[in-house]
Amino acid sequence: EAGFETDPLGDLDTETERRLGLLVKERYKTDFYILHRYPLAVRPFYTMPAVDDPKYSNSFDVFIRGEEIISGAQRVHDKDLLLKRIEECNIDPNAIGLQNYINSFR
Repeated sequence: EAGFETDPLGDLDTETERRLGLLVKERYKTDFYILHRYPLAVRPFYTMPAVDDPKYSNSFDVFIRGEEIISGAQRVHDKDLLLKRIEECNIDPNAIGLQNYINSFR
């Protein structure tokens, strides 16, 4: 609508975040906004997939004037799902420290 193309399943670069901040200010008259349900492909392996659409995640970023100030997400808390996400992300489950993290959910 604003003539700015982005990949709906990709991450936002700094320029896009700033442009979005200007659009939000223009349309909604606020400098503060939250983006939620980021595409799962651009989030860490331990981010919980959205239950209703596995292309997205239970995560968010908080912005002020187009600058990200904080982010967060629900973490995967199920060992089997965690192992599946590790495999999907092509991560070695035997990497240093990762086994301790996985074992914490056993």
